[in-house]
Amino acid sequence: MGLETGMAYLRGWMVISAFMYFFAGLYFLFFQNKLLEQINKVSSVLFKERFPLIPASTEKFWLVLTSSMMLMLVVISVFVAGNPEKCITMVIILLFSKACSTGLYIWFFLKDRYFAYLVGALTDGPLFLITLFFYLWAL
Repeated sequence: MGLETGMAYLRGWMVISAFMYFFAGLYFLFFQNKLLEQINKVSSVLFKERFPLIPASTEKFWLVLTSSMMLMLVVISVFVAGNPEKCITMVIILLFSKACSTGLYIWFFLKDRYFAYLVGALTDGPLFLITLFFYLWAL
């Protein structure tokens, strides 16, 4: 017997999410400062000196936590994609993660004005909303 439409779409989104979080996690891990440089370049071109440039990271303490969180998102996505009916409640963990990061990115953007924080909010915010949409549809 096939999945109901909402569950099928949630499964599809979780497959996409697993790949997206996996490759983004690798990019963060191996090209952390390259990402910040690219964001700074875009900020300089679009906004000149309106926003300060975010400094490059000189240590790896937070990168370890970022990598573990991205792997956790991959694992959640794989579990839900593998059996959405059984693992649907795991999506709540992913939603809390994306809501938290979006809120904190907005807070830090308003506080420090780094364009990189706005990019983070404009990335994680839509991911939260899309995931929430498919989660609610599957219920």
